[in-house]
Amino acid sequence: MSDFPYRIRPIKIEQDASGIAALVRGGFRPWLDHENLAYLDHLEKAGNDARSFPLWTSLAGFPYTMTGVVCINEAGSIIGVISTYPFYLRNRKCCLIANVCVAPEYRRQGIAGHMIEEAADLERQSGSYGLYLQTRMAQKELVTFYTNNGFTVTDYRETWILPAGSHPVPSAGMRLQFVPESEMDRFLSALDLRYPETVRWNLDYSGDLFQSGKFPNLLNRLSFSGNRFYRVQDDHGTAAWAACQTGKENGDSLWFIPCAGISGTRLGDALRTACSGYKGKKSLKLDAPAGSSESIYRSIGFVYQQTLAWMWRRL
Repeated sequence: MSDFPYRIRPIKIEQDASGIAALVRGGFRPWLDHENLAYLDHLEKAGNDARSFPLWTSLAGFPYTMTGVVCINEAGSIIGVISTYPFYLRNRKCCLIANVCVAPEYRRQGIAGHMIEEAADLERQSGSYGLYLQTRMAQKELVTFYTNNGFTVTDYRETWILPAGSHPVPSAGMRLQFVPESEMDRFLSALDLRYPETVRWNLDYSGDLFQSGKFPNLLNRLSFSGNRFYRVQDDHGTAAWAACQTGKENGDSLWFIPCAGISGTRLGDALRTACSGYKGKKSLKLDAPAGSSESIYRSIGFVYQQTLAWMWRRL
């Protein structure tokens, strides 16, 4: 890296917050919704406040945490950033790579590749097993870029969004029930079939739903205040399972697990009923296998957002 003209270092969030917010806002503007933009506005303000009132910030604490790396130019400005989110998958430490962003005027100079290698080195030193990421299929050059940097595609998934304020009515004959403790093992087995390890990391990195270990799982089973575990039932038995995961700034997530053999009208009725239990004020995100059930999603009110390639790299 001796001939690389810029400096890459770990994120110092209080110092870097405003620069990171401005960079991400400019680099990802076509894909940012109002919740993303609001988060970046708050992050930028917090960074500006930290510089203006350092004593107060040290006493009150900075309201955001962020790990990863930034790239700095000769003038000391942030021209690139990668956010990292450590998590545990099957009791192994892993890391999600997100918000890979380089200022437009500095692109095609190898900055993103150098940041990935720096982030990979830091994660390897901390004992991480692998790196995971998602990238938009609409930008096929990104899939090629990550493949050239050691990542492998494990799955293609579509993101569907149920807009905030939508409240689908449950289908006739379908009932939505909390998963009782006696049925949790069946629920978790169905979850593992629907979300194998190649995609399961997407549930685990947020760290507040299906965590590793008996104690976190027990807490989630006993607490329905933020995360909801559902069984969709009709006269023929269990049609599907679902979990609603409460998000922070970017909306909530629905993990939908249809039972084997269900299709057509019954599948649509089960999904509609699962969505009827969602009473949040934010949008609801559903990740689904690419090319599946588009007409059903649209009939319930979901809007297609994007298709993502899910990728990973062994460290």
